[in-house]
Amino acid sequence: MCFGGSSPQAPEVVYRGPSEADIQRNRDSLSAYQSQMQKQQSDFQSQLQMQIDKANQETADLQKRYENEAAAAAAASAAQQTSTYAISASQTEAPEAAKTTAATVKKKKPESNLSISRAALPASAGTGLNIGV
Repeated sequence: MCFGGSSPQAPEVVYRGPSEADIQRNRDSLSAYQSQMQKQQSDFQSQLQMQIDKANQETADLQKRYENEAAAAAAASAAQQTSTYAISASQTEAPEAAKTTAATVKKKKPESNLSISRAALPASAGTGLNIGV
């Protein structure tokens, strides 16, 4: 039996990928994206470095200001201690209307009437609960 007389042939496979123009457009787009990302990263790094430098300068200024204030406070404290105690360290008579303090007296409290029974109910389920039955 013969079905057409010719033997079967394999189909012809032809690869049709993107054209050279499509490939070049993709390469151009990728290189534009890379250059844009590099510019954005360099801009971000420069802005961040400026912020860090500004913060470091402000910190140094605050530290210098604090050191100056601490030195001024220490000098003022030393001057105050030597002059004030040297001048005001004298004993005088108490005025007639002066209020004085007396020794403390312990307050009298009523004795507690709370007593805990040692013969309480043994610990079991429900003991110690106020359940109306």
